[in-house]
Amino acid sequence: MQMLRKHPEIETIEYPFVDTYYFGQEALTLRRNDCLQAVKQRVQADPALAQTFQEAFGQLEQSIQSVQAKGKTPFIKEHAFTFMKPETISRSLAHPHSYRNTPQITAQPAKGRNERATETGEDDANPTMLPTQFLRSVTAVFLIRHPALVFESILRVSGPTMGARVDDQEFPVEASMRWLRVLYDWYTASAGGGVQPIVLNADEIMAHPVVVQHLCQQLQLDPAGVRFQWDPVPPAVIESQTAYQQHFFSTIQSSCGVRLDKHSAAQGQSLDLDALTATWQEVYGMQTAATLRSLVDAAMPDYEYLCGYELRASDLSSQKA
Repeated sequence: MQMLRKHPEIETIEYPFVDTYYFGQEALTLRRNDCLQAVKQRVQADPALAQTFQEAFGQLEQSIQSVQAKGKTPFIKEHAFTFMKPETISRSLAHPHSYRNTPQITAQPAKGRNERATETGEDDANPTMLPTQFLRSVTAVFLIRHPALVFESILRVSGPTMGARVDDQEFPVEASMRWLRVLYDWYTASAGGGVQPIVLNADEIMAHPVVVQHLCQQLQLDPAGVRFQWDPVPPAVIESQTAYQQHFFSTIQSSCGVRLDKHSAAQGQSLDLDALTATWQEVYGMQTAATLRSLVDAAMPDYEYLCGYELRASDLSSQKA
């Protein structure tokens, strides 16, 4: 979240599992094509990237400890599907797939972490590969956005860089809100009297940035550290990134502040899915547009469910009143 990137009390840990999911020794992606294989060969030449999930988790734990040693709060960003149990994903697919054995991850003793993690036993209902002890030691923040905007973005970015197609086996895994809902429900069911998960909607953040300041209050961080303007990422930094990173982060890296034109209801109008589908037909063709639309329609119940729990500026105003 760009508004928190320069917060003096936060240090961001970005995507600790995505390379392992796609390219590691225990890669779980269902995508198989020459483009992805070429990327995988380049990545696996770097032992630091061609990790097991246990190694990636160990590196995450070290990063957390390093950030905490500086007196800062770790802010971990990751796509939920990259650490879901394969069986969790398979159960939710229209056409279940057989995976290799689920990678096993164990945590170090939780010293220095949030003391809410009093139970060290594992939870069979835990839908992820991450240790239950670890999940209970963090405050979960779910960032959601309208599926139509998210899914088209995935295709636009992953098509050139990973050979992604809407009809490949992996795309329904990436283009889904189910994993966020499953994990949200697990947190609410297991939290007891502990801290509840937080849901943020990208549209609400763009329209009412005060929501991010309230998030800081909930996380016991100084709201004054939120930034609404920033400098674009220097070209030299972008040139050092992979093609995937350049595609994926192109909009945010070129921005210098909150862009309301990226709101799903720009100009105050609701998102017109039929008009958007017509645009997809022009860009991607009839069949791809139809498949993309069907994935969006399938994801809307999960998206609307999570919207029911999102942090809204109107709720904050009523609380003050």
